Amino acid sequence: MRKDGTYRLPVREVVEFNSDTERVKEIMQSAGSGIASVHFIKRSNGELRKMAYRLHVKNPKGVKAPSGMGDRSGIGTAARHARDASKDLMTVYDVNVQTKNADGDVVRGGYRMVPLDAVTQVTVKGNRYIFRR
Repeated sequence: MRKDGTYRLPVREVVEFNSDTERVKEIMQSAGSGIASVHFIKRSNGELRKMAYRLHVKNPKGVKAPSGMGDRSGIGTAARHARDASKDLMTVYDVNVQTKNADGDVVRGGYRMVPLDAVTQVTVKGNRYIFRR
C-alpha cells in the first residue's frame, strides 16, 4: 500500500529492441477485452499520446463506430482490418476520452487508431513493454 492509501500492482518491465509491428500488435492484443495502456508518437504532429484502451468493444452507447465496423458503414470488418494492416494501424477503444454524441450528451470513450510503428510502450496484464527502435 502506498502512503495515500491506494494500491499499485507491481509492473515487470521488458525492453525490446527493433521489434516489428506484428510483435507490437501481438502484445497489444494480449489484453483481450481487459484494459491496457499504450504510449505512441502521433503521426500528425509528433506528440506523445498516452491512452488506456480496450479491444472488442461493440456498440457502445452514444459513440460513433469507426468506418468499416460491421454493417453500419457498409465496407465490413474484414475490409477495415485489411486497411489497418496496410497502414500499420490498430483500431482500439480509448476508455478515457470524453466526447459528445448527436444529442449533445457527454459520453466516455471513443474509437482511435494507433500507429503500430510509432508505439513506444505498452502496459498489459502487469507487464510493461518498452520498445526501442
